Amino acid sequence: ARVYSKSREVMIRAAPRPKSQWIGQLTIGSSVRLKSAEPLRGAGDCPAFYAVEPRGYVCVDGERATLDAADPMLQTLAAHAPLADQPLPYRYGESLGLKRLFKVEGIETPEWPSGMHDKRHMQVRPRSSVAWTREVEAGGATWLWASDLTFVPKDKVKPYEAATFQGVHLTSEVRLPIAFFRRKPRPKYRLTEENQLEKTDAVWERLDRVGLTGKSRQVGKRTYLETRDDGHWVLDRDAVVVKPRKSRNPWGRPIQLGGGAPEAVAEGPRSTWIEIAALEGWLIAYEGDRPVFATLISAGRNGAEDPERTEEAEPFVPPSTTPLGQYSINRKWVTKTLITPHVDADDWIEAEVPWSQHFFSKYLLHAAYWHNNWGDGQSGGCVNLSPVDAKWLFHWTEPAVPEGWYAVQVTRKDPSTRLVIHR
Repeated sequence: ARVYSKSREVMIRAAPRPKSQWIGQLTIGSSVRLKSAEPLRGAGDCPAFYAVEPRGYVCVDGERATLDAADPMLQTLAAHAPLADQPLPYRYGESLGLKRLFKVEGIETPEWPSGMHDKRHMQVRPRSSVAWTREVEAGGATWLWASDLTFVPKDKVKPYEAATFQGVHLTSEVRLPIAFFRRKPRPKYRLTEENQLEKTDAVWERLDRVGLTGKSRQVGKRTYLETRDDGHWVLDRDAVVVKPRKSRNPWGRPIQLGGGAPEAVAEGPRSTWIEIAALEGWLIAYEGDRPVFATLISAGRNGAEDPERTEEAEPFVPPSTTPLGQYSINRKWVTKTLITPHVDADDWIEAEVPWSQHFFSKYLLHAAYWHNNWGDGQSGGCVNLSPVDAKWLFHWTEPAVPEGWYAVQVTRKDPSTRLVIHR
């Protein structure tokens, strides 16, 4: 038996009480297995709670959540469910300035369960984003059925081009250091018989990568790095060189550069951690003392700074700046809408941002579907990843998201992936 979500946000609680701490979420199209078919007495507006796997409790009221797999509304909602097995769970586009509508004449619209629409943001300012699942025709126009089940006019949305870049999984053959190439193609150099380095006609394309041997050569004022690509060399300033900044991991063990499988561990924490070079624009994921994955990221467009302690509840970080320091993943969402409030204008909306992982204040690791500019700072301070990389990292980090859950929040018992962010 399972409990099925009929809402965009159904909370999994730590205890069978309406105001108990949330530890997870369900959404449209998701369900979770019951731990027990025996209902627990509810409170307030909740008639009954049910224990779910692997932990927690869900309020089953028939309106937002149900035990009935044949509920007609579930079948209707299934067409609007996010594709949680894809790097991009929705289709996405840039708003050109638009107004959401609850109904459109000529489109049969069900009476949705309460709380489905984002009524606070019916006006979507230009350059905000929209997420949708379906296109429908009515009255000679095409409408997009948005993730909150409102309608937006297709001609007011500019679809984003899919970002296809992805990082590299490290093995005994593919190991650090690695060079990535950002912004534009970069020339390959060859060593001549006179021990000079000359430019060839061949290039590494933008966002290509190549292994490095670790050897370098000084020619005049220029430094060249030897690659593992058929004797080619690269000018050091043309490359984003990814290699550990320190010799030891956060637990004091020497870092191994050889790649390959990490040491086997008993069930429990895998000692996962992530090193992020905010200004250089790269990320390395580690299991214990071994790097297992490397990629380019996009951090804050105004750089990176240490958070300043203030009298306010949270430390201050300058706008569009990535916070330096050590943090831990504490919440994860398959998608999360990010909202930047504005006093004198409509809020800035980034709709249904995939693979969002919170680590500090308002800052997250997440996919960016609105740009393909990896290795350079372009974010509002969060750490942007390509959709493919963000999805892999989301499922790799701790805590794990249980089967059927759409989001998870760390409890004291949960392991949590550590982040080390430096310039």
